[in-house]
Amino acid sequence: MPEDGILLLARASGRDLLMAASDLLEVLPAGPVTPLPGPLPGIAGVVLYEGEFLPVLDWGALPGAGGEGAGATSMAVLKRRLALPLEFLSGALDGGREGLRIEPPGEDPWAPFMVCACAIEGPALPLLDPDKLIDWLHQRRTAR
Repeated sequence: MPEDGILLLARASGRDLLMAASDLLEVLPAGPVTPLPGPLPGIAGVVLYEGEFLPVLDWGALPGAGGEGAGATSMAVLKRRLALPLEFLSGALDGGREGLRIEPPGEDPWAPFMVCACAIEGPALPLLDPDKLIDWLHQRRTAR
């Protein structure tokens, strides 16, 4: 679980997921993504962030990706220097509160990028692990 216990509830690629607030630098309004000239598996392109190019995740490249969704309204900037386009952020949960259950991700195709699945009063939602996600992207890059 995240150190500070704050989990953000987001929607990306038509799926609800949780992100630890401690993994983020900030959340910004979505802006135009500039495509790269050659294929880079899992990367949609780049955005300019604090004077540097920041790669933007292509959720559609992940196994079991949902539909296109409603389009990104914001970008979550990970501390590991990757932007995640989000359809929306719908709130924050106290991950340290009583009643939080931790379950294994099971057969979820996004399991390779998740720490666990968390449920409070509804369906279990995957909790994103940025390190696993970036490792997966690196594996795709070196496999081509």
